[in-house]
Amino acid sequence: MIEKLNVRTNLLNSKIYSMKLLSILALFFYLNSNVYAQIQKDLVTITGRVSDYKGNPIDNCSVMFQNSNFDVLYETKTDEKGKYQIDIPKGKYSNISAIDMDTYPHTMKHGTKNEDLRLEFWGWNFIADRDTTLNIQYNRMEAYGLHVFQVPGGVPAYQIYVRPMSLTRFLTNKGIQNAQHKEDLSNIAQMSSADTAKCDNIAPAIDKAGIKVWIDGEEVDVLMKQQIKEYYEATEYGIAYYITVNRPEKSTTLPYKIFKIELTDLENGDKGEAIYYLEKTNYIEQK
Repeated sequence: MIEKLNVRTNLLNSKIYSMKLLSILALFFYLNSNVYAQIQKDLVTITGRVSDYKGNPIDNCSVMFQNSNFDVLYETKTDEKGKYQIDIPKGKYSNISAIDMDTYPHTMKHGTKNEDLRLEFWGWNFIADRDTTLNIQYNRMEAYGLHVFQVPGGVPAYQIYVRPMSLTRFLTNKGIQNAQHKEDLSNIAQMSSADTAKCDNIAPAIDKAGIKVWIDGEEVDVLMKQQIKEYYEATEYGIAYYITVNRPEKSTTLPYKIFKIELTDLENGDKGEAIYYLEKTNYIEQK
């Protein structure tokens, strides 16, 4: 009798243990599924294709999302068709870039011919708030330091600042080597320009440049364009463009406008592009 009672007790304890174990496992999977769902909710997927201006895919190209110090936060590479896909946390990224290290002048593969070299693509103030398709084209022109703004109290147009860099001109003119990415400039004091300042000679004069601008996919008129000097230091400067463009006719519901600029060196055919995300500002208009 006692033995039967012990067997029943053991069976009961075993069932209770199994039920507890199942409950713990169920709770574990429930919590982890919620964590996974939350992680997925906080990620966005960026996809696209990287190519040259003839439509040829650029494979093994690094697509990088960086902070303001040019530290790479997230990176992926294109496949043989030039396609890429990456999941990144939602948020604002200082810049994104696309570069094939094998054909970049400073990291090129040994034996690469000058005509096969390329520079890189840049995107600035990139806002990752939703799944996005970003197709990238780049070749031998770099549209660096792109910035877009409106003048407070000025005409309702957009102002664009960009520094063009032509690879063909750099290789031909052996231009001055200006500041490199990740160089620490925080303790450098900018001095007044010197009469002996030299130009780096790696950009076309503005009358030798083709300029196209799109806002949210709509091409807009270039109203004015000016050539200015961007001083890297007191004795060295490069050519930059100050461009005024019209507003687009169509509007979107996005909380930002996406600008794309395409630059072409009309003398040698070098071409490149860059994008910029301009957040909309909502001011208080009444009490």
